[in-house]
Amino acid sequence: EKIINIRFGTTNTTDDANKKECSTPTEAGSNGSCKEGYYMTHPAFTSFDVNGFWVGKFETGYEGAQTTKDAQVDSSDISKIIIKPNVYSWRNITVGNAFKASYEYQSNLQSHMMKNTEWGAVAYLSHSQYGINQEIRINNNSAFITGYAGTIAPTVGYSISSIEGNRNESTALGDDGTYTKGYFSEDQKTNQLASTTGNKSGIYDMSGGSHEYVMGYTTTGGGNNQSGFDASLYNSKYYDQYSTTSNNTTQYNNRILGDASGEMGPFGNEKSSWYKDWSFFVCSSNPWFYRGGAWHDGILSGAFAFAIGTGRAHPSYSFRIVLAPTHES
Repeated sequence: EKIINIRFGTTNTTDDANKKECSTPTEAGSNGSCKEGYYMTHPAFTSFDVNGFWVGKFETGYEGAQTTKDAQVDSSDISKIIIKPNVYSWRNITVGNAFKASYEYQSNLQSHMMKNTEWGAVAYLSHSQYGINQEIRINNNSAFITGYAGTIAPTVGYSISSIEGNRNESTALGDDGTYTKGYFSEDQKTNQLASTTGNKSGIYDMSGGSHEYVMGYTTTGGGNNQSGFDASLYNSKYYDQYSTTSNNTTQYNNRILGDASGEMGPFGNEKSSWYKDWSFFVCSSNPWFYRGGAWHDGILSGAFAFAIGTGRAHPSYSFRIVLAPTHES
């Protein structure tokens, strides 16, 4: 792991070697790589031609849910969208329905389900001088409640039991546990470690909580794509497409530069991203990316975790909403 240097611009820029940026726009794209010491305009900004975008501060919640199970609903009802701390994360929803709900949520502000490249931009920012610049603390609340933080950083990987080294526990809405503290907890020193900035101004649930499907998939999914999403119905700016040639989950060179996946390598024998986070690349049998890991994944969870699924509804999978308003909006 190392600090990610970020330079801000007042307008969208083209990539120009004379400005110490990528030598061509192509190199800033799907299979390119910047030269050492060069900068590129992040693809999260160029796709919508905006100078900034707004990210849901928490995983998308399900309005009115009073139990963990209440928030497991496969629908696209935008009236149920709530983005707040201390609510149950909306899960067990297909990518198709999550995308539709996000797309219709505030269409005048170009609302959409978070793309894989947008996740990458947030992960980059978190690991810069403008962010926490260390591993984000896991949301280890097994009730899938938004905005929580573990009191102890996990040291081991996947486990559904609260063993030493991967502590997790369930609480009621708003309650603190012994090893998990809520957004409104008196223990703010712990809770703010789960923010991308290390304070209340940052983004939460980027590590743990629910797995988060993002709009990033391989076009070779075929019959294994169970998402219910039809790309032909929408502008391509709303999703990231990848090209893989087999069922190999280590095709890291197919990454989009800036999505905080393949460029975090080389991965070595452990095949893990920064901080030992998950690092499985989309393939034909599991064509959809999900990010962040879940409450039970321990050290494998994190902002730099990327793993794979079919796009189907699952009780552990949620999503996040992004707004990309233009000046006219």
